[in-house]
Amino acid sequence: MRTMTTPASLLTVALALFAPVAEAQSAPTATQIAAEIQGFYDQTTTVRTTFYQSHYDRLYRRTTRSRGVLTIARPGKMRFDYLAGNGKVVMTDGEVLSVYEPDGDGGPGQYAQTALEDGLPSALGFLAGTARLDRDFSFRLRDASALHWDGYVLELRPRRPEPGYRRVLLYVDDDPATRGVVRRVLVQDHEGNLNRFDFSRMRFGEAVPSSQFVFAPPTGARRI
Repeated sequence: MRTMTTPASLLTVALALFAPVAEAQSAPTATQIAAEIQGFYDQTTTVRTTFYQSHYDRLYRRTTRSRGVLTIARPGKMRFDYLAGNGKVVMTDGEVLSVYEPDGDGGPGQYAQTALEDGLPSALGFLAGTARLDRDFSFRLRDASALHWDGYVLELRPRRPEPGYRRVLLYVDDDPATRGVVRRVLVQDHEGNLNRFDFSRMRFGEAVPSSQFVFAPPTGARRI
């Protein structure tokens, strides 16, 4: 006997064939995710967020953790205030990078200032408005599930050599309403060290006084 093909069975086969195609077409591409991130931060003037930082030293196989508040005024101004008794400040006014660390015994501490050319602030330049994803990076989507992330992970590699870092991973939500918001940044340098920032309690567009980005070391602090 011949097996008759019914309209219902044809429909089932058609759905099976075309469902993966439709799903693939609906999934955003790396270019679309990058455009959503860039578009969101292009219309953002300021950012204030709590950050949790994890730094992995590959040589010593050691992870150090800290937390604080990150304040950004676009374009180019960025300030990390470390909390929990640390007192460390990393700040740039768009031209000079200033790093201050207090003494462990409560003394005035020490600070250093250098021209802002490379390093961590450069890796976060897309947040501060000093870099553009489409101009300054090549990018691709990573397997978010393999990285234990419920959303999308965009890998950035600088188009020109950067002494301070090799690649950056941006972690964003899968909700279209918030997909342009970066929730986590992972920076890998050329030695394989990892610097991860997780952001929470993010606020956008609030007034930030310009004095926040004027570096004034405590009296008695040593310049190194």
